[in-house]
Amino acid sequence: MAVRYAYAYCQFLRNKTKKNKLTIVIGADTRPSGVGLSDAIMGILDCDFIDVGIAPTPAIEFAVRYFEADGGMIITASHNEPYWNGFKFLGNDGAVLNEREMNSVATNFRTFQNFHKIQERKILERNKEAIVNYTDFIISIVGKKDMWHIKDSNQKIVLDPNGGAGLVAKKILEQAGVEVAGVNMNYGEFNRAIEPNEDSLFYLKNVIDDNKADFAAGFDCDADRIGILLKNGQLLSGNHLLALVVYELLSNLENPENKFIVVNDATSNAVRDIVQKFGAKIREVQVGEANIVWEMGRLKAVAGGEGSSGGVIIPPSKCRDGILTLLMVLSIVAKKEKKLGHLIEELPKYHTLKEKIEFNPSKHNSIKNFLKDYYSKKGFETRAIDSLKGSLKVLTGKNSFVWFRASKTEGNIFRIITDSDKKEESEKLMQEAVDVFSRAND
Repeated sequence: MAVRYAYAYCQFLRNKTKKNKLTIVIGADTRPSGVGLSDAIMGILDCDFIDVGIAPTPAIEFAVRYFEADGGMIITASHNEPYWNGFKFLGNDGAVLNEREMNSVATNFRTFQNFHKIQERKILERNKEAIVNYTDFIISIVGKKDMWHIKDSNQKIVLDPNGGAGLVAKKILEQAGVEVAGVNMNYGEFNRAIEPNEDSLFYLKNVIDDNKADFAAGFDCDADRIGILLKNGQLLSGNHLLALVVYELLSNLENPENKFIVVNDATSNAVRDIVQKFGAKIREVQVGEANIVWEMGRLKAVAGGEGSSGGVIIPPSKCRDGILTLLMVLSIVAKKEKKLGHLIEELPKYHTLKEKIEFNPSKHNSIKNFLKDYYSKKGFETRAIDSLKGSLKVLTGKNSFVWFRASKTEGNIFRIITDSDKKEESEKLMQEAVDVFSRAND
């Protein structure tokens, strides 16, 4: 099935490029099934391959542009547990295919007949070249001057890639002059849950103390997501990191007015407040990195991201990047000459809560309609970017909202998020949301 999907993707590229012979970058994270899938794909598909081996998703996406390939395949299940695996299919710009393009791939999969007979083709191994040039790429985004600030700041952090592809970050950080205490530094050895969240990273508080480090950073398996844990045990959310980086980028612009920041519609209003402070504009889109990247390109946005997950998108990068985000945070700390915790305290105060609830997928539309009707009758504005298929956002006040969406990766899970500048309000909204959802799901 995996090879059939890869073949369907190649057919999509052939139809798009009108080329008979394609050049595709292929790479993977450190899941045990990755090597077998990669070998199977390269052994049967009739195209040239640039094999970058084990590498972070942002590095593989960069490699597509660097090697001027027709597309790319990343073998990863990202933040899901190691027994899962999957694909991120890329266009020639290195970005993940959008929904319309993925529908074309799915159509090709359903109409699959047979594989082409393999003609002459090349497989070039380019791991080192890809990583070295990716490193130069993200350093150029941060800026040489800011990299010197990092070198002079004598920062020390704990790094936990959890045996994933983000392990390469240690060398990049040390090159930037950061002292790094690495844990879980063997490829493919997963000693905590893959997603970097409060539960999976909390144990790093003791590691921070033992190493007298400033904070700890953890990645998911392909390093597009990041979680940062402070000395006091507070986990910085994707909202915190996005807000911090957006503040920095906008403050460095001579004319931030009319510049755009693109976020998904589950992102905290903390980011909105910062954007408005600089007279810039915020654009909300449906959840999904491809949606963010497409809108960023259309608006020539300064930055983008999903507050629901760590990892900021900073052009000319085309994806969430945990390693680049970490470098940006280190440069901000160095320039401001303040502790990271103090910088977070200076951001707008919002309280974001998250819940996951099981539901009957056959009731999806009726649940959405029930929720919309309930909140509309209370006089609240409701927004649905993608009709019933996508999220439902309820604006419960100027500085608060409730957000509902069925998970795209867990078939029977609904996600609920509340966000408010008052803690009690966020808690109250979540309690009500869970109660209403339970009634809708009965």
